Amino acid sequence: MHNKQKIFSHFFISGITGVAALCSQFLYSQSTRLDSINISSVEKDIRIENPYINFFQPLDFSRTGFKYEINKQNFKRVQSPEKIQSFIFNSEGVYELSSKVVLSGKLQAERTTEDEVPYILNDERTTNSSFIYNPSYFWAPRAAKWLKQSYLINGQIAYRPVTSVIAQLGAEGNFGKFYRQNADPRPKVDDYKYNIFSKIGYNWKKHSLFAKGRYINHLKKSDILFVSRNGNAPANDSIFIRYNDGYGNPYRETEYRDSEYKKDGYVWGGEYAFNTSNNHISIGYDYMNVIERFYKNYEYVDANDKKIKVFNKYSGLKTDLHSFYINYLGSFSGYKMASRLMYKDQLDANYNYVLQYTSYRLEQQNLKWNNSLMWYNRKNEAYKLLLDLGYGKNRVKDISVVIDRKLSFFEYHVGIEKEFALVPGHKLAFGIGQSLYIPVQKEFDYIPYQSSQENTFVQK
Repeated sequence: MHNKQKIFSHFFISGITGVAALCSQFLYSQSTRLDSINISSVEKDIRIENPYINFFQPLDFSRTGFKYEINKQNFKRVQSPEKIQSFIFNSEGVYELSSKVVLSGKLQAERTTEDEVPYILNDERTTNSSFIYNPSYFWAPRAAKWLKQSYLINGQIAYRPVTSVIAQLGAEGNFGKFYRQNADPRPKVDDYKYNIFSKIGYNWKKHSLFAKGRYINHLKKSDILFVSRNGNAPANDSIFIRYNDGYGNPYRETEYRDSEYKKDGYVWGGEYAFNTSNNHISIGYDYMNVIERFYKNYEYVDANDKKIKVFNKYSGLKTDLHSFYINYLGSFSGYKMASRLMYKDQLDANYNYVLQYTSYRLEQQNLKWNNSLMWYNRKNEAYKLLLDLGYGKNRVKDISVVIDRKLSFFEYHVGIEKEFALVPGHKLAFGIGQSLYIPVQKEFDYIPYQSSQENTFVQK
């Protein structure tokens, strides 16, 4: 684990008319004048997830942008790329259709290239995490370039048939294709995620009480190819496919196989909200229960020259996640503030269907606090302060080997943005920020399985 520090800047240009508006950000408010060209990400996320807030604090906005990002990682975890380049198109917003109906949603298309990614043959990375979520996967030591394309669409409707009843219904789809391009082995990953969610509540004066639920479905398919027909052989150590099982068991297999991950589950929870024309406070709880099953697949030709595909259910990973959150939106004395506090407590445990035993578990706790404060000068130019704080700890135990790893960390991000009015209806915003990640505590106890060689993944 290494400390990471990065400084970055953002530029935003906005135009009310013409082509400029298509590649910029535009904000319109029903209750105020034309405000900032860039609504804070904290307020944006809260409002898109909860369009019913418009019944109490009307704010219609749309934000459309094109972004290019490049990230070079001189210090990185072992299953992370050395360089990441992304082109991202994003459009999102909230629109009040009538006094009883509010719509919200977002659309995103992303194309990413990753350079020199070793030790993994699926799309997951340790760029922003200290571990791969499901530690059942194929891998090879050789680094290679990846191309990733993903598309996300999300839509919600909030309906208030009478003053005392509020209902929300939404759906989200996330579809991706990922390829390893310039070196054997060459996996192709197809990823499909679907979510359906709803919220219904009773409102009395300034108080609302909600019950909510969500259904989760996720399918990931991976097909591995070799350009060199004889490449997958133990003699070719750098490209020979291995299988990783748990947090400490890498295996060499006599043949590689395709794989599938199938996940489904549910979320249920509750929320209390307090709403006025200037303030929104919501306090909520969510419980998520999902199981992801891993399948090893292979094909053969039977006596009738018919191709048969076999799906072997190999392992399962169950996740129990408890989430608590507090959201705040407020306007006071010329200032606008948005804040979100979230705590998550997660427990993962596996089950091996072939050997019929459980061997590893992950315990993880995370606390995050995101804040933004905005105000305006006489020229209607916005100033914005940003502060994000985070603390987390996790513990991984695997009894099929001897591994007990504990890690806790602290991270923060601070930033400031300033708008400049160029001509009527056009603004330029400049921002600068600084982020820091610090490991606070690290304990590590590991004895490899049937080997004196230390495991690459748990060491780095």
